[in-house]
Amino acid sequence: MVDRVGSVPRLQVWRDIVATNAEPELDEVVAGRDAELALRSMVSNHLSWKSASIFHSKRVPTDFRSPRRGRYEIDLIVLSHKQISAVEIKNWSGSVRISGSSWIQERRNGEEVIHDDPLQKNQKKLESLCAFLEAKNIRVPKTRISRVILWNRNVSVPSAVARRNEIVMHHELERFLSHQKASGFGERFLMSVLELCLEQEASQIAADGFFSAIPTLDYEAAVRAVSQLETFDKLELFGGRVISGDLLELRGNGPPIKLKDLPSGGIVSVECVRNKLISFFVAVFGSGPMIWLSEPFGSVPASPKDRVLFHVAGQERPEEFELSRIVRMVRG
Repeated sequence: MVDRVGSVPRLQVWRDIVATNAEPELDEVVAGRDAELALRSMVSNHLSWKSASIFHSKRVPTDFRSPRRGRYEIDLIVLSHKQISAVEIKNWSGSVRISGSSWIQERRNGEEVIHDDPLQKNQKKLESLCAFLEAKNIRVPKTRISRVILWNRNVSVPSAVARRNEIVMHHELERFLSHQKASGFGERFLMSVLELCLEQEASQIAADGFFSAIPTLDYEAAVRAVSQLETFDKLELFGGRVISGDLLELRGNGPPIKLKDLPSGGIVSVECVRNKLISFFVAVFGSGPMIWLSEPFGSVPASPKDRVLFHVAGQERPEEFELSRIVRMVRG
């Protein structure tokens, strides 16, 4: 009987696997991800509708002159010949109050979470997107709309905030949702956001008193440029927690494997038996691998102690995650 995996005893591999703690996701993050999956099912790259295009979860350099300074992620980008919009979607619940440049969310359980001002942040995202396109000599529409949608009906904000043009509350979005004929929520939500942005586009044009649409060549060039922007990579951990950022390397006993070489949308699963009793019998009586990777790394020997180097979005430096903690890796 083969009793070792590489140089590590099989029972030690078993201990490493079953000792991994489940890392569950917060309920409101799960709810937000359900909405994200509904949108992603509609928008694999971009959706065109009524001479407008909508893109989901695109990353744009914070400064096109210094790409290494980081990137913003924009939840939804709406582009037409006449306007460009950056839309941030928040699934906050509870109450929100403003303190200086921070928005403080008090959840129903009394816990407080401090957020950066989403209005200021989304405006910066929109400005970075326009600067990115203009650096490619693409003319950008003069009508530029930044909106933050608070789409959870169980959130309350100060009335002065709710009345701001940049904020869209759930009841305002429902005005559009109720008129959509699409069957699925994801499709109705997207159509509603498009209707909202196009209606606001018309209102802003009327307020400005003048307007000229960008030429079709510029619109098509902008669509191509935004389509080519990447989304965040994802690391799904045992227990349900999902982390966004950049996949960098797989580090084991051999040379590091560059994970950025995976194609966009590529998924690598980490396979193992986590049931304590069943995996014990596999360790004692089995002879095959106890933990392994799906293609294209199916032939790469794996150990629970191998690490994935991952740069979590918003963190200063990359960190390592042991393979035993990971369920799958997804390239953006």
